[in-house]
Amino acid sequence: MKIKKVQIFFLFLLSVLSSGAQEFLLPLNQNPVLKSQKFISATMQKKLIFDDTLTLPFVDDFSRPGMYPFDSLWLDSGVYVNNNYSARPFTLGIATFDGLNQFGNPYQPGSTQDSVADILTSRPINLAFTPGDTTIWFSFYYQPEGLGDVPETRDSLVLQFKDTGNVWNTIWEVQGKSDTEFTRIALQILEARYFYNGFQFRFYNIATVNGNRDHWNLDYVVLKSNSTSTDTISDSALLRPQTTLLSEYTAMPYSHYKALGSQLSAMKTIIRDTITDIRYGPTFYTAGAQILQNGNVLFSSTLNITTASANILVPDSFPLNGFSFPVQNTDSADFLVKSYFSSSGTAANIFNDTSYFFQRFHNYYAYDDGSAEWGYGISGSQKVSLAYRFDVKVQDTLRGVQIYFDPTGENVANELFQLTVWQFIDEANNQDSVRYRMINQKPGTFDGINAFKTYLFDSILIVGPGTVWVGVIQNDPQALMGYGFDKNTDNHDKLLYRVAGDWLPSSIKGTVMIRPLFGKRISMVGVDEISYSPVSFSIYPNPTETSFHLQIDNESNANFYYSIYDCLGAIHADEIITQSNEIDISNLSAGIYFVRVENIKNHASAVKKLIIK
Repeated sequence: MKIKKVQIFFLFLLSVLSSGAQEFLLPLNQNPVLKSQKFISATMQKKLIFDDTLTLPFVDDFSRPGMYPFDSLWLDSGVYVNNNYSARPFTLGIATFDGLNQFGNPYQPGSTQDSVADILTSRPINLAFTPGDTTIWFSFYYQPEGLGDVPETRDSLVLQFKDTGNVWNTIWEVQGKSDTEFTRIALQILEARYFYNGFQFRFYNIATVNGNRDHWNLDYVVLKSNSTSTDTISDSALLRPQTTLLSEYTAMPYSHYKALGSQLSAMKTIIRDTITDIRYGPTFYTAGAQILQNGNVLFSSTLNITTASANILVPDSFPLNGFSFPVQNTDSADFLVKSYFSSSGTAANIFNDTSYFFQRFHNYYAYDDGSAEWGYGISGSQKVSLAYRFDVKVQDTLRGVQIYFDPTGENVANELFQLTVWQFIDEANNQDSVRYRMINQKPGTFDGINAFKTYLFDSILIVGPGTVWVGVIQNDPQALMGYGFDKNTDNHDKLLYRVAGDWLPSSIKGTVMIRPLFGKRISMVGVDEISYSPVSFSIYPNPTETSFHLQIDNESNANFYYSIYDCLGAIHADEIITQSNEIDISNLSAGIYFVRVENIKNHASAVKKLIIK
């Protein structure tokens, strides 16, 4: 009898637990970012319906904003579009296949079977050519594992074409393996049964469908006519969004930042990016960086770069020239950091030329980027402890802790632990001093709106300036608590764990997602959490001729991004919405277009039809 993957997984865990004690990583059981979407307006779920099939070329590198595939190119929304799961990214944005549905939940919780999981199907495409008259190549890049879970050999990624008889035929497939590199596949379409108006292709993965595991990353899918095996892509792109301009943290309390003797002491001195040149040849680039708040530009810099050859990585960096985020009379502040470039050639894809992130100053310190790719666990024969070191910049009241929990296949909602603050931990001499402990805490249930759970202390605790250790003591040393683990930032040098009486340094690169909360007073409402309210906007006049007014309802324009595209999916405009929201469309021909508005903070979006007379 075969032992299924889930059984093997838990046998492995039992061997770890019985070996004495260790730290380990666990595949996540869910995706809270996608789980949140079921709380958003149904606008997010609707698909645009087009009367006509798509025309060639078909190109998508998944760099458009949003966490679902672009709905004018794809029919399905099961895969997760993101920048987090790719090791050594090929371009900005990937589509990740796993064992979760579009809402971030397992397809079959508790299942021990491998089966079809995510499906990504193209919209119908017009391939009504005469075979032999037109050369058509299909290409894509794939990466097993990346920063996620290794797909085993029983898992696979499959490509199928639909023929004139509506039969799906398997064209290519690959077994699971461990890898962090992208591999390019190029296939020429030769058979007459695929040359028709309405042709479709689809990818799907075979996976264990009980959790966020068995990962495959897909990038740069191209279907192109009059091409060869090597010329389907000619582009340049950014690789990965940045996460912080602070030298030590991804976020810190605004009151602590403002109280520094010099705000420059908390800042990086350079903004660094990398452009990849994909068969573009010798190229002249103008790269840029901007820092904005409420549409106002606080910092701007450009850099000219000339490359001598194609297929290279082009590093660029922008000295901040003494810039620090301004001190304002507010409790919190968000600043938008934009990286972008333009090139001397024709832009093949404008979406991978720009990336954004928010530098946040609220009421917490954070090392992580907000996205968990794994669950972190520690276990032993005695009580185990986990402690994170934070350098608190000023004296303040430590009010509580936010912890990112994720179930890992075992129900730990009622497992007891102790929130703990240590005055000091001397790892070398194995000594410590506990300053505060709040007992009988539980992870609770996971509603998916926000994976960070907030715990407010029941006593006033004044700390800083200086080092403070914040963490937990697990009552059950073998409980698989599953703390969120960010693989895209690395702060393991600030993490200690204690087993069998000894404090040990973490050996796993990444960041356990624990955030201490500070302030004079914090309510559950006041704790900074992601808001998943739907996007609501209006456009007028509509129909129009040369311009229209775009109005975001009850929100600041600075947090939104708009794009205008036609019925075939071609993009005609792509910008952040500024205080001036009169949109010039005098360069567009008469016809039907679509306006998509997306919240940059939480990726909620909505679409409206625009008619140009």
